[in-house]
Amino acid sequence: MNKLLFILLFSLSASSALLNGQGLEIAPLEYLILNTGEPFSFNRNEDSLSIPFFEDFSYHSKRPNTRLWEDNSALVNLTLAIRPPGFGVATLDGIDENGKPYENFATQGSADTLTSRPFKWNLVPSDSVYISFYYQPGGLGNFPEFIDSLILEFYNPADSMWNRVWGTKGEDYPQLARDFQLKMLPIIDSAYLRPGFQFRFRNFAQLNGSWDLWHLDYIKINSGRNVNDTLMNDVAYMYEPHSIIDTYQSAPMWHFRTSPIENMLEFFNLSLTSLRLGAVGIDYGFDYYNAAGEKVDSVSSDPQGPVAYRNEYVLNEAVKYVFADPGTESTHYDLEYFITNNAEDDVFQNDTIRFQQVFSNYYALDDGSAEARINLNNNGGGFVAQRFEMWTADTLKAVQVHFNRTSFPSSPSFYLMVWAAGSNQPGSIIYEQEVTYPEISGLGSFSTFSLNVPIPLAAGTYYIGWAQTTNAELNIGFDRNLNNNNRIYYNFDGNWYAYAAAEGTLMIRPVLRYPYDIFVGSDNIGSLSRYEINVFPNPADQRIQFHNLNRDNVANWVIFDVQGKEVLKGVRLGEMVDIGSLGKGFYVLGVWFKDGGFGSARFCVSGDEF
Repeated sequence: MNKLLFILLFSLSASSALLNGQGLEIAPLEYLILNTGEPFSFNRNEDSLSIPFFEDFSYHSKRPNTRLWEDNSALVNLTLAIRPPGFGVATLDGIDENGKPYENFATQGSADTLTSRPFKWNLVPSDSVYISFYYQPGGLGNFPEFIDSLILEFYNPADSMWNRVWGTKGEDYPQLARDFQLKMLPIIDSAYLRPGFQFRFRNFAQLNGSWDLWHLDYIKINSGRNVNDTLMNDVAYMYEPHSIIDTYQSAPMWHFRTSPIENMLEFFNLSLTSLRLGAVGIDYGFDYYNAAGEKVDSVSSDPQGPVAYRNEYVLNEAVKYVFADPGTESTHYDLEYFITNNAEDDVFQNDTIRFQQVFSNYYALDDGSAEARINLNNNGGGFVAQRFEMWTADTLKAVQVHFNRTSFPSSPSFYLMVWAAGSNQPGSIIYEQEVTYPEISGLGSFSTFSLNVPIPLAAGTYYIGWAQTTNAELNIGFDRNLNNNNRIYYNFDGNWYAYAAAEGTLMIRPVLRYPYDIFVGSDNIGSLSRYEINVFPNPADQRIQFHNLNRDNVANWVIFDVQGKEVLKGVRLGEMVDIGSLGKGFYVLGVWFKDGGFGSARFCVSGDEF
């Protein structure tokens, strides 16, 4: 362990009296950094709307449908709402259409707006026109306070004025999770029933980030309605599906294929809900496609239900398919789920939902979408770690981290950390590397930190995270749709604590190196391949010996400490090497071969457990 982290641990142990109020804390996102393309433009004389008007936001664009809406500051998403009436909502917050906060400081004001295009109708009050919509405060985002509000305004084309017709406020306490509420409003003023009428939702909120969220869904306008016209002939999926492999949203294909059946989930869940009166039975099916677009598995009809009005029905199905070996190191599968007996459904677009199962070179516990940012709250800094299980031996070559950009620069550097498994918590430090806080770009993007010295790891449990020496906010992405908080630990006083304050997942991903250099943790030298290295004894005390099947091809070897500093070197394998000068800890042997090949192996000095 280097001097800086030794001092850090010493200072943390001395500060145990400062426990209250310290630990991990989550905060709203400040930037989304959306790539929205060309600036939005709109000609008021084009594409006027007619009735019936309906919008349920069940699409994957991050911005509203331009055929219905003339602004694009609202965020269309499938991840921020709780128990929506169907998948996809429009979220109003304090981040503008470019993914930036309206202000760089905490002030209240007019934030997101969702404005319809003009209507071309010409109606009278007796046509009984109603607007209805579902709304929810907070969801998985920041809950609006009493000073915050969501309002609905109507545009009067006769006097070119916007008028408030409805509004609701947040609350300071207790801010408990709220279900979606349905609001029905008649449009009875003849001034609004003329051509050129528009409506808009406005969020008055804190303007320096994703604060004070309101979610909107199922916005409907039609004539011939009444206050009791609250039902729809609609059964819908509620949330995006997730991975059907065990534990992870993504994993390296060569790891998955070591035990493909065991590495699949036993059961997967899908959530459905209904706006019909009473309980409804449905038939669901699925199609799975490989990267070439070929259907690899299919179920045409499977009875499910009953699905009751505004209840969540959880479809719990056994996983029947095992992903086949594609013959490549990375690939993806497209999983499509649908409702098959919904011909009379009023809303067909929410009857099908998709997920892309990615196999690449990393393990991912998160789904790639941050709903919040998480920071270590402690003046002296500390450690944060998340547990991963590797299904097979490999070499850790990099760590990916999703950061949320803020207006205030964070610490210029911090430490990437890798720990061995302890007793239900991080154990000894395997690796530490000082890195510089990166430039941040793109919603859902990850910064990749390559390790100075790749770390060969045996199959098993490891903890990956970071260390910092101050309370500077690193703003790591926090995925609130997948709960892995039983894998998250923090340490600011020399002791590890399990994190349980909020459900979620740290957006950190280990990146593996196969097929270039795999660690082999066996003394069976005959099983080694061309560039694989065997070190024994391991752990060691005073001397070690290295072996390779092709040792006559060795050009030279070097031993590095975990900081990448060269500590010993030589030109031949097979002889005993005196390591008495090396301190207790982990080291990496790098071997260069005359034909250009390279191999490495990790070993431990002074009897530390591997």
